[in-house]
Amino acid sequence: MRRKVIQIAESTQLISLPRKWALQHNIKKGDELEVEIDGSKIVVNTDSTPPYTSIEVDVSNLDRTSIVFMIRALYKKGYDEIKLRYNAPTAHHYRTEKEVNVSTIVHQEVSRCPGLEVIEQKDNYFILKAISVADPKELDNILRRTFILISDTNKDFVLACKNNDRSLLESIEEKHDNATRFINHSCRLITKSRHNSNTAHFLYTIVSMMDKILDVMKDGARYMLLYNKKIRPETFEILDFMCKSYGTFYEMFYKFDLTKVHKMNEDRETIHQRVQKAKNIPKEEIQLLYDMHQSLELYRALTEARMSIEY
Repeated sequence: MRRKVIQIAESTQLISLPRKWALQHNIKKGDELEVEIDGSKIVVNTDSTPPYTSIEVDVSNLDRTSIVFMIRALYKKGYDEIKLRYNAPTAHHYRTEKEVNVSTIVHQEVSRCPGLEVIEQKDNYFILKAISVADPKELDNILRRTFILISDTNKDFVLACKNNDRSLLESIEEKHDNATRFINHSCRLITKSRHNSNTAHFLYTIVSMMDKILDVMKDGARYMLLYNKKIRPETFEILDFMCKSYGTFYEMFYKFDLTKVHKMNEDRETIHQRVQKAKNIPKEEIQLLYDMHQSLELYRALTEARMSIEY
C-alpha cells in the first residue's frame, strides 16, 4: 500500500490514513494517535481496544504432549477465547506410557498460561478464556524475570548434581513450570504488541527457545534422580562450565558485545573437547554431559537471533 506525500507550507508533509483501517478502529476527526519511529518505518498506533479473537480446535486424536503444545501455541498467538473439542476422556502420554485424563492435561497447562482460565467444561469440550488483558508494556519486566528464573534453575541443577541433592533435583520440575509461565506470557505479549517490528520475530524465537533450554535441564534432573549418585569432580567442572555459558548469553542479550559472541563459540568448542577427552568418568555421567551439551547448540541459535536484533 503506497501513499502520496502532501506538502503543506514549507516544513509540513502529510500522508492520509487508509480508509479501511480508520473505519476499523473508529478513527474520527480530532482523535490523537501514537506515532513511533522504528528505523525507516513510522508506526501509527491507536488506543482503541484490539478486536476480540476466538478459535475452536478439535484435539480428539492428539496425545497428551500435543494437547499441551496446542493450548500453549494458541495462548502465545494471542487468542482471547479457545474452545477445545475432544471425544475421549483420556489421551496417551508417551513418556510414561500411561493414559492421562484430558481434564488434567488442560487444567495443568492452563496453570502455565497467566491470565487464562477454564470458564466452561463439558463431556466433549472445554472453553478457555483470557480474563486479563495482555499489556505489551509489561514485556521488559517479564522478560528480565524470565532470564533470572532460568539462571537460578541452571545453578540449582548443577549444584544438585554435584551433591546428589534429591530434594533440589525434584524441585527443578517446579522451577521449570514456573519459568515456562513467564516464557508463555512473554510470547503472548510479543504477539499482542500493536505493531510488527522487524525484530519482533527474532525476539519471539529467543524467548520460545529458552523453554527448550529449560526442558534440557528438566530432563537432566529426571536422569540424575534415576542415577542417584554424586557426580565426579571432573564432571562437575564441565557441567559448571556449561552453566556459565548461559550467563554469557544473558549478559550479551542485555548488553550486546561481539566479544561475547566469540567467547560463546570458543567455550562451546572447549566444552565439546573436554567431554570427548574426559577420563575416569562413568558412562552415565558422560551421557549426562552429552545430553546437557544440547543447551550449547541452543545458545548458538539464540546468539544468531540476538545478532539479528542488533543489526
